Amino acid sequence: MAPSTAPRGRRDLHIQQVEHDGQTLTLVQDPLGILGETLCLTEFAGTLFSVLDGVRTVEEVEAIFRPVGSASLPPGFIRARIEEMKRCGLLEDEVYWRRKREILEEYRRAMVRPPSHADGSTYPADPEGLRDWLEAILNSPEATGEWTGDAPRILVAPHIDFRVNTSVYASAYRTLRGHAYDRVILLGTGHSISEGLYCPTLKAYSSPLGATRTDTTATRRLLDAANGIAAPDDFPHRGEHALEFQLLFLQHLLGADAFELIPILCGSMQELVHRVTRLGKAPWVRPFLAALREIIEEEGKRTLVVAGVDFSHIGLRFSHEIPALEMLEETRRHDRTLVEALSAWDAEAFWETELRSGSHFNVCGFSTLSTILESMETPGARCLAYDIWDDSPTGSAVTYAALVA
Repeated sequence: MAPSTAPRGRRDLHIQQVEHDGQTLTLVQDPLGILGETLCLTEFAGTLFSVLDGVRTVEEVEAIFRPVGSASLPPGFIRARIEEMKRCGLLEDEVYWRRKREILEEYRRAMVRPPSHADGSTYPADPEGLRDWLEAILNSPEATGEWTGDAPRILVAPHIDFRVNTSVYASAYRTLRGHAYDRVILLGTGHSISEGLYCPTLKAYSSPLGATRTDTTATRRLLDAANGIAAPDDFPHRGEHALEFQLLFLQHLLGADAFELIPILCGSMQELVHRVTRLGKAPWVRPFLAALREIIEEEGKRTLVVAGVDFSHIGLRFSHEIPALEMLEETRRHDRTLVEALSAWDAEAFWETELRSGSHFNVCGFSTLSTILESMETPGARCLAYDIWDDSPTGSAVTYAALVA
């Protein structure tokens, strides 16, 4: 019987390793939703998953786990574990590819992007409860900073899990009280973008508070201008929370049907950092930036630009060899330099800070903020709040801030 190649572990899963009782466990989340809830793999299962590369045969995989100088695993043990992973949807087999095509096609045909986190655990799923919950956040005594200027033109808010922090969201969004806008350009981190710098969508965005229509004319202009640097489709929006979390506050404060939306996810720009001195110096990006600037400056439209971003991601979960606690001081210094560049509205200084750090701090909002810096003119942004999520059980931390201009 000819050796059979073992299926490859899925490359589109979100993998996170955590330490628990002396074991390294692997948490697996599926942006497609095939897995359902988050899976937790044992240390053995996590290691097995990591060696399933689509090249090794089952026999070669078995040889990796064959202990030296001790009893071998029962016959067929590895093969049975691989079959279990196939049934769970962890591997790139025929069933996975068929299901993925079905999901992609269903989303492609949809006219509205439904909420992906309205399950009641991240935020309330019923409209009345959600309104009360948002209002309680906005009135939080923990929110810091005051804004007494004109109607904000730019808002930078976190996209961190609401169960971690809400006061920094409040610091950002309560600046919108009493103001109205015709259009909101909503940009944020596209965590699942694997190809392209930008991913606009023509779909309306919905939440339990209703659906907000997209300015399709302006969005088509951006798609045309993004020729060559756009994601191949808008599927990254399907499970992304970075924009969804902002939409809740925008709909609550402005009214779900009172404004039009231009939703844009931003991909990684790490390959660009060493090639240019700032984003605007990249010739292949300039047409998109120019189109975005024209839309922002369009007369007769009260336009708000919102960035749903976090800042540094440090520690063991984020490929650092030391716990986040040992990196906090240098991380604060790095974040302070980024905020100072935003306060001065200095695109070159912002880019230079990332270059000097070697992207060491995993600033997930770098692409989004660089784009906004190149697309608008303002005297500078004011930082209203800054905080750190200390995820001590995983030896990691995430920083985030609220800024307004």
